[in-house]
Amino acid sequence: MENNIVLIGMPGSGKSTVGQILAQRAGYSFVDLDEVIEAKAQKTIPRIFAEDGELAFRDFEQQCAEEVSKRCGLVIATGGGVILREANMVALSQNGIIVFLDRPVSDILGENLSGRPLLADDVTRIHKLYHERIELYRLYGQITVENSGAPKQVAAKILDEVRRYKR
Repeated sequence: MENNIVLIGMPGSGKSTVGQILAQRAGYSFVDLDEVIEAKAQKTIPRIFAEDGELAFRDFEQQCAEEVSKRCGLVIATGGGVILREANMVALSQNGIIVFLDRPVSDILGENLSGRPLLADDVTRIHKLYHERIELYRLYGQITVENSGAPKQVAAKILDEVRRYKR
C-alpha cells in the first residue's frame, strides 16, 4: 500500500502544478481536491462561496478530503484553507505524507489570483492569510519544501524528501 503524498500550502504556492509533475514522476494518480469539491457541489468554488458561503465550502472540502483519503497511491493537491479544519488533516494524514509547499508571498503575488474567492477582490489579503495560516502549515507539514525553483526541480526535491521520510 503506497502512502498518498498530500500537498498543503498557500493559494498560489504551486500545489497543482508541482503535484501533477510529482504524480507523474512517482507513478501515482493526481487529484486536485478543489476539482473533487466542484464535481460534488456541481458548481465552481467561486460560486459555492458566493451562493452558499465559506462554511458550506468547508463542509464540502471536509467530505471530499475524507473520501479521497481512503484511496492510495495519490498525489493530492489541497486548497489553501484545508488546514483550517483539524478533521481534514486527520483524514489526509491517515495514509498520507503531508508536504508543506512553502512559497514566498512575493512570488505568489506575481500569479493570477482572480479565481481564488478569498483573494480575488483584494490581493493584499494574501499577507493576512499567510500570517493567519503559517503556523498551521508548519504544524501539519511533516516535510517542508520551498517552492522557489522550476516545478520539475521542486517535484524532484519533494520525491527525494518523501523517500527519505519513509525510511
